[in-house]
Amino acid sequence: MLRRLWTIVQKEILDNLRDRRSVGNALFAVLINPLLYVVLFGFLNRAFTEQAERALPLHVQGAANAPNLVQFLAQNNVDIQEAPADAEDAVRRGALDVVLVIPDDFGKAFTRGAPAQVQLLVDDSNQSSSIAASRAQSLISQYSSQIGALRLIARGVSPAISNAVPVEWVSTTAGNVGADTASVVLNLLPVVMMTAVFYGGFYLAVDATAGERERKSLEPLLLNPVPRREFVIGKFLAVFAFTLLATFLATALFLVLLGIPQVQNFTNIQLNVGWGVILAAVGLIIPVAFMAVALEMLVASNARSVKEAQTYTQLIAFAGFLPSLFLSVLPIRPQEWMYLIPTIGQLYFITDMSRGLPLDAMQVALCSLITLAIGAAALLATMRLYNREQIILGKASA
Repeated sequence: MLRRLWTIVQKEILDNLRDRRSVGNALFAVLINPLLYVVLFGFLNRAFTEQAERALPLHVQGAANAPNLVQFLAQNNVDIQEAPADAEDAVRRGALDVVLVIPDDFGKAFTRGAPAQVQLLVDDSNQSSSIAASRAQSLISQYSSQIGALRLIARGVSPAISNAVPVEWVSTTAGNVGADTASVVLNLLPVVMMTAVFYGGFYLAVDATAGERERKSLEPLLLNPVPRREFVIGKFLAVFAFTLLATFLATALFLVLLGIPQVQNFTNIQLNVGWGVILAAVGLIIPVAFMAVALEMLVASNARSVKEAQTYTQLIAFAGFLPSLFLSVLPIRPQEWMYLIPTIGQLYFITDMSRGLPLDAMQVALCSLITLAIGAAALLATMRLYNREQIILGKASA
């Protein structure tokens, strides 16, 4: 039996390798995601860093009313410019990011020691101005704190008395993952892997089932004196092996790219992840790959044509990696029962492992068994389908 299975696996692998377009599409769909994430976050980080480091152009209305404040801002990398008469309209139109308005009575209130209020004109709907507005607000708050401390000292009071509960930020991030890169790795790594698992063998699963029937090569294959379940297992093993290869390549490409010094300089993301983490992450997701391939083969075998199979299997793939996409963005704290749900449990396992947290062996085993059971049920259903003569005519779903 093993020799027959190996022959079938070889046949499917050779057929897939001959179809370079399908193999290329499968690898492209899987490997393009890590590249896009690295480039996207690289540009975002560079844009935020450059805006935070370069001089802040700040238009001020009433600069003469607070010369000390204006001088403080100028000494802190702020380019002071005169605000136009229609400052509020300019901010609303997006011509200016933020405008500082200093009222005429600022000096009198400041001299009396009373709160001297200023205004920042900001369009909250304009996201591109958020960094400039935050920098301006932070600098004004810093100036306010310094003046408040000086007033306390002048009255013989220690400024420390105003800071009743000081806070020290202590990062507990484990391993060699920095604070800025931790969110990138923890949130995007499971998304990259889930995408590879559900799309890595997508084209091959369709081609080995609906595609072979459409090419009229399924009937000669099933005429061989071999149990049909062995054909299903052989096809499954070929697609499963390619899926694991694609998942490993996508995971390694994503983490290795972020570990290259030139890429780190471009993205401003410092990351060092060992091969042990990569192999462990792939090991955790093997049950998901088993389930994904089995479900895709079952759906594709039920389809009447290749186009119909591609449509339905794409829905399966989309539904498979969608939870990882949502959970990587939404700030949801995992509950115990979530670790037992296929794909969601593996998502949290990979995230916890990347953070250096110990994994619960019982949870990993239970989630893996549940995932494998779903895949085994789908694989058995596909075997039963291949034992029916309708599989050759493409009317199995009727």
